[in-house]
Amino acid sequence: MARKKEHRSEWGTIITRRNARGEVTSYQARYTNPLDPRKRVQRNFKPDQKLRAANWLESEHELVRRFELGQAQWTHPSQREQAAQARDVLFKDYAQDYFDHYHAPDGSELSTASYRKKQECVRHLIAAFGTKRLTDLSTSDVDAWLNTSTIGPYALHRSYQTLKAIMKQAATATPEAPALIEHSPCIHASPKLPRSRQATIPPATMQELEAIYQAMPDYSRIAVYLSAVFGLRIGEVCALQRQDFDFTRLVLHVRHSVGRGPGDTGQLLLKATKTDTSNADLPIPQAFVPMLQEHLKAYCKPGPEAMVVPAASGGIMSTGTLRQQFDQAKQAAHRPDLHFHTLRATAITAAAQTGASPKETQRFGRHADPEISLALYQRATDDGERRVADNVFKAIVSPPRTREVVKAERDQAAKELEALQQLLAALDEELAGLQ
Repeated sequence: MARKKEHRSEWGTIITRRNARGEVTSYQARYTNPLDPRKRVQRNFKPDQKLRAANWLESEHELVRRFELGQAQWTHPSQREQAAQARDVLFKDYAQDYFDHYHAPDGSELSTASYRKKQECVRHLIAAFGTKRLTDLSTSDVDAWLNTSTIGPYALHRSYQTLKAIMKQAATATPEAPALIEHSPCIHASPKLPRSRQATIPPATMQELEAIYQAMPDYSRIAVYLSAVFGLRIGEVCALQRQDFDFTRLVLHVRHSVGRGPGDTGQLLLKATKTDTSNADLPIPQAFVPMLQEHLKAYCKPGPEAMVVPAASGGIMSTGTLRQQFDQAKQAAHRPDLHFHTLRATAITAAAQTGASPKETQRFGRHADPEISLALYQRATDDGERRVADNVFKAIVSPPRTREVVKAERDQAAKELEALQQLLAALDEELAGLQ
C-alpha cells in the first residue's frame, strides 16, 4: 500500500494512505508524544475524513500546548477515550465485574462462606446503587444509604467495606487503563458493629451438654463433644475423617472444613479450613478416647477417609443438617438461646476458667485475630472473679437474715436442686441402660 505525506506543518503530520490503484484508503494523523519524544501518537481516519483528521490534529496541538505551559494534564488519546466511555458505566455492571474477578488476598479462590458473604454484599450494593452511573455516585448518596439501610448492622458493615474496595479500585489508574473516577465517595470509616448477640450467650453447662448429647441422633451426637471439647467449628466437625484421629500419640489433626464447589454450588466436599491458624494438631484427652473409639466402631465406616460424623446416607454431613439436629436437641436442655457455635465458645471459656493464659486461650481457639480470644478470655475470667468475690463475701460476712436474703438463698438452692435432679435422672437412665 502506497502512502504520501500530503500535509506537514511545524507540528504534526497527516499521511495519506493509498492502495495499488492510487485510491485513498485512509488518513493517518500523528505527532510526537510529549511525555516520551521517542514515541508517536497517531490516529487513523476514513478516506472521507481528511478535514476531521486536520481538526483532530489541531485540537491535540492545543492540548499539548496547554500541557507544556502547565495549564492542563496530557494523557494519551486512547486513555481519554476510555475515560469518556467510563462515564457511561453503570454501578451494577462495574460491581458485578468486580465480584466476578474477586479473589482472596493471597490470590486463592474464596471459601464457600466468604463467597456467599461477598455475593450478598454485592447484591445489597446493586440494589442500592445499581442504576446509577459510576461517575455519579456521590458521598451524599453513600451517606444516605448508610443512614437509611434496613439490611442489618453486620450486612451493612460488610457491604460498606465492599463498596469502599470497589470505589477505590475505580479511582485507581493502572498501566492498562485510567482511573474511572477522580476519588472515592466513601470517605467515612465503616459503621460500628453492635456487640455480637452470640457473644452474650452463656456457655453450656456439663448437664446441658449431656442433655443435648442424649437428644441428638445416635450417629451424630458425638459432634456435640467434638465441638465442646476441641473448640471445633461446625464445618470442621463435619469434615473430620477417621484418619484425623491419632490415638497412638493422642492427637487430632484439623485440616479441613466442609464446602461446595465454585460459586457455592455442587456436591459437598472437603475444603481448606477458615484460616491458616485453623489448621492444628490438638491434644486428645485420654479420658475422651473410649467414647471416641466407641463412636468410630459403631457409626464410622472402615478406611482412613471414612467420615466421623456421616450423613444418614453415609456421605459428608452438611452443616445445615447438623445445625438443624442440634437446634432440635437443645430443647432437651431448655436452652433455646444456644447456637452450635456456642459449643466452641464453651470450650474456649472452659479453657480460660481452668487456668489457660490469654496466649494459651488464643492458641486453643485457633483464632487468627487475638482480639476474639481475648474477649472470650475476659468474659470467662470476669465470671470466675465474680464467683471468687461471692465466695469471699460468704466466708467473711454474715448479712442480716432479712426476707430478701432468705428468698435469694432459697432461689439459689432451688436452681442447684433442679440441676442435681436432672443429673440424678440422667444417671438413673444410664444405669438402666447398662443392666
